[in-house]
Parts: sequence; C-alpha cells; structure tokens
Amino acid sequence: MAAFPTVQDLAAADTDAVMALWKGLGYYSRARNLHKAAHIIAEERAGKLPQNATDWASLPGIGPYTAAAISSICFDEAVPVVDGNVQRVVSRLFDIEDAVDRKKGKAAVDTACQALIDTRNPGKSNQAWMELGALVCAPRSPRCGECPVAEGCLARQRGTVLDRPVKQPKKAPQAVDVVFSVHLRTGPSGDQQWWVERRPESGIWSQLESFPCTMDMRAPGAEEVKGAVPDRPKRFGPVAHILTHRKMTAWFEVATDPARPSNGGRWVDCMEGTANWPRLIDKVLPELRGWIGKK
Repeated sequence: MAAFPTVQDLAAADTDAVMALWKGLGYYSRARNLHKAAHIIAEERAGKLPQNATDWASLPGIGPYTAAAISSICFDEAVPVVDGNVQRVVSRLFDIEDAVDRKKGKAAVDTACQALIDTRNPGKSNQAWMELGALVCAPRSPRCGECPVAEGCLARQRGTVLDRPVKQPKKAPQAVDVVFSVHLRTGPSGDQQWWVERRPESGIWSQLESFPCTMDMRAPGAEEVKGAVPDRPKRFGPVAHILTHRKMTAWFEVATDPARPSNGGRWVDCMEGTANWPRLIDKVLPELRGWIGKK
C-alpha cells in the first residue's frame, strides 16, 4: 500500500515490482490477480470501484467471501460474509450435519447466514458474527457460557458442539522432488554468474525468477530418492520446503552443459546480483553461494 497507494499506481506498476513486494508471502496468484484487477478498474472502469458484491466478484481473484466483505462493510450491501469462523458458529447454532465444504452443507450455511444478517447495518453484523467465532465459539474450547446465542444453539442442546462443523478429511500434502540446474559462466568482468529465468505465468512460483528446474510428483507413500544421486559432489541439498499442498525436497545441481539455456532469461552475478527468487531459493541463498564459490 505504501508503494502503490492508489489503484492507478498499482495498475501502472511493473509486474516484477509487484511480485518482488509479494515475495515470501506465498499464494502468488493473489498478487497477479490484484494487479490484473487494478488494470481492469483503472482502464475499463475509469478508476471507479465496484459498489456491490456481484461486480466485485467479476474481478480476477475476488471470490464470494472477499466480495461480500467489501460490499457489506464499505457499501452497506446486505450480503453475508462466510468465513471459517462464521461457518463454525452457524453450523453449531443450527446443528448442521452435512459437511460445510460440500454443496449441501455449504448451501445450508449460506441460507442461515442470509437470514441472520442485520439488513440495517450489514457490515457490523458480518463483523460481529466473525468476531463471535474468533473469540467465543472457538474450534476446540468454545466459551459457551459467554455466548450471546447459546440459549438457541442446537448443537449445545444436543451435545454435538465439538462435532461441528463437519468437514471432508484433508488430503496429505503432495510430495515433490525438485532439481534445480545451476548454469554457471565467467562474466565479462571475471565475475561468476548463474543463469536465471522467469517462471511461467501460471503454476507454482509463476512470474518469479528461478534456476531452470524439473519437478517430479512422488507417489503417495514413496520415499525420496536416496543413494548415489544426492551424494554427487556437484549437488547441493537436500532443501526441505513446505507449501500448503506440497512437501518439497529440492536439490541444486551444477549443470554439465556450460552453454546458456534456450529459455528466455538472464545472467546474474552469483555473489552480488539479485533476482525475484521464490522463498525456497531465497532462504538458502547464502549457503548456496558458499557452495558455488567452492566449485
């Protein structure tokens, strides 16, 4: 917000500048969509912000929750905001037996939330329900004695408070093996350089900069590669890195082919140069530089 205080400033910003500020936060699609939405507002809507949830939801990256929060709090539209806290409160209040992350259960929660919203002050109403879930109707230790709606709570009456909300079992993170190819050369000034290229516009680390890499999804239950391959003298690693849905094991390998890779990219000074790295590379950069310096 300090770098781009207005939607016009964000729309005019270079993609690299936006992604650099987002680095380390994860969910990089959010930064890309924020940038795209700013372009649409600045160029197609003459800088005017949407005034209702339907229009907000038409912008890239704005889902029902965000659209409802903006339109109810900023523009007094009577649409319910349904986050995890609200799901929990409502599923307990009405003792909803269906999984709230499936169609039937979600519809039951949405219907209840629409009935509960205060149409005279929807913004404060939505924030009150979210606050109730955050501070009182906690997941494991609900403070039912302090709850203003405890008397009408069906789950409390039926002894199912800790069984609500019902959700589908979470999937285990996908194990991924990553091998980065570190292409090296001696630069014009005698400095050592490595080849850095931009990631594709979609997928993991999109539009950040990285060494060329290959990724292999490991079969469920399979062990990571062991033995001779990780012990190669020209391999640095392993580096463990956890994303929301992936458990990554990464290796950095000096490329045997000294020629510049064919994909678009640039040479960067290994020791002094900067790049818009993903967090996985950024966190081991000092060690990686030390390892490269010995090659």
